[in-house]
Amino acid sequence: MKNSIFTAALLLAGVSNAWAASSVDLSVTGAITPAACTPALSAGGVVDLGKISVSDLNSGRDTPLPPQSLALTVNCTAATLFAVKASDNRSGSSGDWGAGLSSFGLGLVDGDKKVGWYLLKMSNSLADGVSQPVIESMVGDVWLNAPDDTQIWQPDWMRAFNAGSDTSPAPMPVQNMTTDLVVQTTIVRKEQLPTGQEVPLDGSATLDIVYL
Repeated sequence: MKNSIFTAALLLAGVSNAWAASSVDLSVTGAITPAACTPALSAGGVVDLGKISVSDLNSGRDTPLPPQSLALTVNCTAATLFAVKASDNRSGSSGDWGAGLSSFGLGLVDGDKKVGWYLLKMSNSLADGVSQPVIESMVGDVWLNAPDDTQIWQPDWMRAFNAGSDTSPAPMPVQNMTTDLVVQTTIVRKEQLPTGQEVPLDGSATLDIVYL
């Protein structure tokens, strides 16, 4: 009986292989760019909001804080086709109910309580010392206009400068990029926060160079 079962299994495997392709190809593609780009943020990349008294927070509505700015620079060894991608290291902790996917989180307190969120915007953006329109893309295939001071920079999206038109944006090679990274922070209504303890603001993001 055992031999019969084993033979049937072999026959079934043979029938299955007759319908399957006998090989499959693997390709590894990419390129090594001769240029290198280095990003930097002023103030060590730290936006210090100091200590905020709970009595200064709003009840029944969120509390926006004054915006802060850091200088973001990207210096390349030569004109390079690149973009800057922003990633939220506190993903899932944004307390913005209206646009949680478009904002960066400030961490959690007591395990699951959301403290607030912050938005990123670009201002005074220069490509090689010249004001240029900014564009953005999620994965680099389709690019959209991202005007300075108005269009928020969403987590996991990348930004570059426009070498195309308003209707057909496309990234341009740049050697030196400068921009003001505007950070707009909001704290949730105070009744959503634990009382009687200090609540840390723990926002963290990473800006990566993506070579296009």
